[in-house]
Amino acid sequence: MRPIPYGLWKSPISEQAVAQRGRINTLKWGSDNRLYFSGNRGGNSFLYEYRCDSGLKKLNGDLPVGGNIGYGGGDFDVRNEKVLFSAGKRGLFLQNLNKPAFKLLTNDRYMTASPVISPNGRFVAYISGDGTDDQMALLRLDERSWPFLWVHGADFYMQPAWSPRGDYFTWVEWNHPDMPWDGSKVMIGKVDPENGTISEIVHIAGKMPFPASQPKFSPDGKMLSYIRSNGEWEDLILRNLESGEEKILVHGDHFALTVPAFAQGVQTYDWFPDSRQIAFLQIFGTRSKICIVSVESGEIRILNSPQYSSFDAISVSLETGMIAAVADSPLQPTQIILVNDDGFKIVFRLSDDLIDEEYISKPREISWEAPDGTPVYGIFYPPTNPDANWVGLPPAFVHIHGGPTGKADLRFNPEIQFFTSRGFGYLEVNYRGSCGYGTGYLKSLYGNWGVYDVEDAVLGASCLSALHLADRNRLLIIGGSAGGFTVLNTLIQYPDSFKAAACLYGVTDLFGLAINTHKLELHYTDSLVGPLPEAAPLYEERSPIRHVEKIKTPLAIFQGGIPSP
Repeated sequence: MRPIPYGLWKSPISEQAVAQRGRINTLKWGSDNRLYFSGNRGGNSFLYEYRCDSGLKKLNGDLPVGGNIGYGGGDFDVRNEKVLFSAGKRGLFLQNLNKPAFKLLTNDRYMTASPVISPNGRFVAYISGDGTDDQMALLRLDERSWPFLWVHGADFYMQPAWSPRGDYFTWVEWNHPDMPWDGSKVMIGKVDPENGTISEIVHIAGKMPFPASQPKFSPDGKMLSYIRSNGEWEDLILRNLESGEEKILVHGDHFALTVPAFAQGVQTYDWFPDSRQIAFLQIFGTRSKICIVSVESGEIRILNSPQYSSFDAISVSLETGMIAAVADSPLQPTQIILVNDDGFKIVFRLSDDLIDEEYISKPREISWEAPDGTPVYGIFYPPTNPDANWVGLPPAFVHIHGGPTGKADLRFNPEIQFFTSRGFGYLEVNYRGSCGYGTGYLKSLYGNWGVYDVEDAVLGASCLSALHLADRNRLLIIGGSAGGFTVLNTLIQYPDSFKAAACLYGVTDLFGLAINTHKLELHYTDSLVGPLPEAAPLYEERSPIRHVEKIKTPLAIFQGGIPSP
């Protein structure tokens, strides 16, 4: 080990490894114990089939894969030897898994997401939108036809599902000015499986301030399950479709059951094939666990997974009961794993670049107190490199996540490791307003965006100094999108708090954001800042573009765009 100044350590983690990081979007089991998943890495999207006997097979050829409503997601569905996927602007495509050809189903101007094939294979229902109006469309698969408007009237739709016999259909909807985690509703309608006619639409659950989401039918068709807010956390509810009786199967107490649905296709629980158990994610802060609950007794069993810290999605095979999950660890890239009583099996890694663990920084969870007494949470990664060291406290990044209703999890992030392996510390700030810590923590940012997040960033930097983790005089603040907004306001309100800053595609003008943003977030600032025109003085006060003359700290600004698929 050689004495080399912080920031100049030689690292095996390249810029290319950071630029080519990706994500898993959708995870589903098909028939014959085949697992399907989609995502992107290195700027390229993929749709894979995994078979236990033959491994991975890419299905999408040169076609892009990805729902393109809002932030995307809800990429595909698979049923009866057919996979149907959204190819972004190119429309919906159908592929018979026994044939290589793709069949184009739609080529209109509408965006698509979350296709679901009916049990009899005659129909596909999917979410369709033009950026202004969204609706549920229905398309016949057993004959050539145009899609037709099926369900409409709400501003947003998400998470559609058929009952096992195809005689019921359920979905989530909500309206402006709510975000989905504020006032989403579970709906159900009766369907004629022969002609696709839907009728008797009923609002089952959810409303402000108790949103409901992720409706699913039990495999035997007797029950409808969904997640509903209980005020501070969330419950998993079972509803008997014949009697209408409801019961709380899992009561969320100091843990959440889902995450804010910025994107389509969120799936944090699933039924076992015998309709007697449900696998679900128990989420708190930066961590989550896979649990199994008995429908009859309510007994919960936590699956032991010490090598993984968090999970993003979960799916249960309706043939074998095998659990598949998207799993994360701070020590290795995102993986797709199979889970049973014998343990875990890795079937896919998002990155093939295996890095020696000696170069990987091990995180430490820390917390500090906000001015109002609320505990604020963070994850600190110390500089780590077996080939170099230096005396004194290191310089460090203070990173502000986007959203702002997002969070930093305990997972492998090549960007963090790029810097820590070169001699920098790195703090992820889960400021007030981050998800995973309860509704009160999340909604504490409402009306306070540009205030609480800024305070928490500055106090997080002070915490690093107090804990002797980093040099207070060599700290840089960095963030993108909503995080960039916090970066700029920090420099304006606390000009001596950081020595340098980086703003990546940050929000600069709240008036412009409220008027010109995309549909999903068109009224987001109503909650985060206040409704216009009443809150105009706050928009003026907190818009960085109105106070640029106060920024004295060296600042790097990165701005640009990436075309959607």
